[in-house]
Amino acid sequence: MDLLPSACIWSESSPIEQVLRSLKQTAFHYVDVEPSTLEAGNGREILKTIGLKVSCVALDHNLPAECSWDKDAESVRRTAALVQHAFARCEALGATVGYVGPPRDRKMLKVFGDALAALSDHAAERGVKLCVEHVPGRALPTAREALAFVEQIGKPNLYLLLDVGHTLISKERAWQVVEAAGARIGYVQLNDNDGKKDRHWPLLDGVLTEDDLARTIAALKATGYQGTLGIELKPYFHLNSISAFSKNHNLLLRLQQKPAAAAAAR
Repeated sequence: MDLLPSACIWSESSPIEQVLRSLKQTAFHYVDVEPSTLEAGNGREILKTIGLKVSCVALDHNLPAECSWDKDAESVRRTAALVQHAFARCEALGATVGYVGPPRDRKMLKVFGDALAALSDHAAERGVKLCVEHVPGRALPTAREALAFVEQIGKPNLYLLLDVGHTLISKERAWQVVEAAGARIGYVQLNDNDGKKDRHWPLLDGVLTEDDLARTIAALKATGYQGTLGIELKPYFHLNSISAFSKNHNLLLRLQQKPAAAAAAR
């Protein structure tokens, strides 16, 4: 069964109704959102009307000034409370995955981990997988470190969010991370860059190769991953983002039809 693409739409500047209708016309079935993405206009109503589904929610995007995983234990507590509140929104939207990013300060990893342990239980009650993203330049800069962190916490409902664009910067092979993580892969985001900065380019516009992508998808299927593939692009003045989403959607489905994709991961 194909792993279906999902469009991460939180960077879109067009009215949400227009974005959703355009994505539906380009054959998407899923979108990824921030907790407030669909609150503007008639976003939630349009979503239901046209039959799009929410796959994943970025739980800690656009935090208020008093919330952070970095400042102190009290700010972490406030952040965790907001994330816990967002689980109810995930459930209402039908999203089965939510994720957070790590702090910047490694000294905050202990209190961050304690918060995640409790949050993972709350997420389970709402039917949501809680994932931790690895982010270059932060306290968990590589996928391997984020995976070890998740495994050390040891909660059954805590997973790794694999960001393939981030692995290009940390010089990791995404398919090898998938093989090492196995069932601990809770979600996958895809984008490209120049190997230096997190630019969120369309797939194959940077250093990511088609062979890398095929190997990663084959590895995901081999480990039994059944989630969607979040395409996370940022709009640029020279780029029609809906067209780029559509092109990447078709690329991901095409790669899954190639018999060589499975052999490439061996």
